[in-house]
Amino acid sequence: MIKYEIKATSGEHPVPVVVFDDEGYDLLGEFLLAERSFRREILSQINEVDLNLSEKECFTGNAFTLETNKSTCKIISNINGGELVLDTADFKQILLDYIYALREIKVMEKMKSHEHHHHGHHE
Repeated sequence: MIKYEIKATSGEHPVPVVVFDDEGYDLLGEFLLAERSFRREILSQINEVDLNLSEKECFTGNAFTLETNKSTCKIISNINGGELVLDTADFKQILLDYIYALREIKVMEKMKSHEHHHHGHHE
């Protein structure tokens, strides 16, 4: 199993970034960050091969290409040609975690914008 944690960037509009214990997976973190606006397309691509609706799928985003089949995913950097191959199951798990983190940050931001109106007690 790939070990990782998801942290939010600091600043006005935080974004989740995936930090891996093994630097060999850094490309995956960069991929998720760069292509996060396409997360639904990427997830549906994973599901298609997962459910045997398709043998192989290919996605090209802003900075990366993702080739997916039932057993493995290949992430290719369109910028420097760097490649990373990992299990589709692992990729799906990390992608779902990342999508969840994105959603969580959105909710927190909403709550923050409501908080400005009434001065409550902050821990």
